[in-house]
Amino acid sequence: MNIQALLNTLGTRCRTLPLVILYVTEGCNLRCITCSYRTPLPNELTLAEIVRLAEGLGKLGLRHIVYSGGEPLMRRDLPEICHAFGQWQVRQSLLTNGLLLEKRFGEIRSFLHEIIVSLDGPTDAIHDTIRGAEAFHRILRGIRAVTDMHERPQVSLRTVVQKQNFRSLPEMVRLARDLGVDRISFLAADVLSDSFGRAGMVTTPQQDDILLTADETREFAGILEEMRGAFQKEFESGFIAESLEKLNHILQYYEALLGLRSFPPTVCNAPMVSTVITSAGDLLPCFFLPGFSNVRNGELGNLLNGAGIRSTREEVRHGLLDRCKTCVCTLQVSPAAAFAGRF
Repeated sequence: MNIQALLNTLGTRCRTLPLVILYVTEGCNLRCITCSYRTPLPNELTLAEIVRLAEGLGKLGLRHIVYSGGEPLMRRDLPEICHAFGQWQVRQSLLTNGLLLEKRFGEIRSFLHEIIVSLDGPTDAIHDTIRGAEAFHRILRGIRAVTDMHERPQVSLRTVVQKQNFRSLPEMVRLARDLGVDRISFLAADVLSDSFGRAGMVTTPQQDDILLTADETREFAGILEEMRGAFQKEFESGFIAESLEKLNHILQYYEALLGLRSFPPTVCNAPMVSTVITSAGDLLPCFFLPGFSNVRNGELGNLLNGAGIRSTREEVRHGLLDRCKTCVCTLQVSPAAAFAGRF
């Protein structure tokens, strides 16, 4: 039972912090068209600072840490970071592009409960065009190196649906099955925020390379309808993480960007049960909302309960923020789930 987390969902005060997404670096070894993470920041948290952060989060009731970036496997001391959080008996997940998975998995295997590999196409031609490097076959070798093991973490694929791959969703599901992963999930491409390293970019992503046209949205609708019959078992078992209704929200999102309909409804309480910590220590309510402090500025419990973030939580609760109304990646933890400790 987690009464503190339950109370989090009912108000604006952070009594415990069960879920944290930690960008361990903003360095990345791919050149994706939808983000600008390339090189590590000059002021990224040191290992000593992350060890202290792990202790602070552990004392705040951390249950689940997600390593993200950039590409977390580019950080050489990732095993030491995993060890620091492992001292607190938390669930550890790795969100990776998979390019270094085959090389480095052995170093962190004993710590991880889940690996989420971003894969944006069922062929090298599609995936590598979106990702900006020849990476597809190397990533597949890394995935198979993990899924072939008898005892291993849960492995998932995550695909960002966009212009160059929306026709390939059925093939992505089949590839996921062939690779022996545990599930596959789909997201729309965020094009409306400054997230993913885009703040201050000299050039922004070319939306014509990402967004669907009106004709393509109609084609996409037909593909989703075909998937209803072709993958009934995969939907029912949760192998496809999203319901068909949620996949249709991706379609609706792209239609809304064209002005053809309203954005799909969003329900989220991410700032009540989680936070995002950047590689430089900035505290964010979620992936998309502005930061409210930095872990170097004081005691975590105080930082997480400042007037600014509590006001943001209230605005999120009542659906007042325009940024939330167009969000592509929401988190909704019910009071019952929070009480049960499911994060």
